[in-house]
Amino acid sequence: MSEKPIIGITMGDPAGIGPEVVVKAVTDKKVTKICYPLVFGSYHIIFSAAKKFLKKATIRRIVWVEDVTASKDSINVLACTKFDHTKIKTGKITKLSGKVAADSVFCATQFALSDQIDALVTAPLSKKGLHLAGYDFPGHTELLAYLTATRNYAMMFVSHQYKVVLATTHLPLSEVARTLSKRKILEKLMVTQKALQRHFGIRKPKIGVCALNPHCGEEGILGSEEKKIIIPAIKIAQQKGIKASGPFSSDTIFSPRVSGDFDCILAMYHDQGLIPLKMRGLGEAVNVTVGLPIIRTSPDFGTATDIAGEGIADPKGMKNAILLAVEMVKKANPKSLLFKPTV
Repeated sequence: MSEKPIIGITMGDPAGIGPEVVVKAVTDKKVTKICYPLVFGSYHIIFSAAKKFLKKATIRRIVWVEDVTASKDSINVLACTKFDHTKIKTGKITKLSGKVAADSVFCATQFALSDQIDALVTAPLSKKGLHLAGYDFPGHTELLAYLTATRNYAMMFVSHQYKVVLATTHLPLSEVARTLSKRKILEKLMVTQKALQRHFGIRKPKIGVCALNPHCGEEGILGSEEKKIIIPAIKIAQQKGIKASGPFSSDTIFSPRVSGDFDCILAMYHDQGLIPLKMRGLGEAVNVTVGLPIIRTSPDFGTATDIAGEGIADPKGMKNAILLAVEMVKKANPKSLLFKPTV
């Protein structure tokens, strides 16, 4: 085993900014200092992106993962798709671009499950591309849960200010209330606690729980979900030793004074958790899929086809996702001597 972890990185949808932010991130000195990045995708697409967006780059085709550690100052690519890259048009999501993106995820996931790579970082893919390619998943998270046969999982977003987990993910707002249940909230609290303990080194994490309705439902006047679902779920969690508190109105819990009391916040729906998080820095947070048998992170932005190919995509979120993946590997292996302190 090498002195640094091997981090697998999927190239994302090739019609978007994925290849650009990937080549920029994997050549960053902060990244190469602490890990060996290995890109999964089309060798030709990554080669083209590196030549276009970097001043200087050496691209190396990898066949065996072991070869990554012997490579210095080069972008290592494990080619895992045979679709014709010449038919992909920058800025246009198609069935082909969706299939190429999916191939990268399929291959990298298998390498992660077989412990050939230490963590997986995914560049953004398109939900439309996935659907056009025939994969009926709302997004990366659900696809990875399927590929790893994981039932209990959750989306966690990590920024400098917050860690936020979503009770429901990619759902129309009209469906959120009827989708919530005591079991669902309890499962999210359990998987969150395990992730905070194992991958973030928090022995006894404190989790704040958001209400669904304004003013926590005002004793049922503005909604009954708090009394019937959320509060009972919190009580069951507490009986299981989980330090969960709430529910709190979202306009209260995300204030600096209150949020500072918690290691993580469980939001009931997508925008409830992500609006306050992204207001502190759009594109800088990291999405972590907790509950999987592998470590998986990704940036919090999408394919951004409107700027694809222009060379202006900011790789900071991608870099943050890689750096966090390395930290999670370290936390999961606290006794390992493989990791050298970084400045």
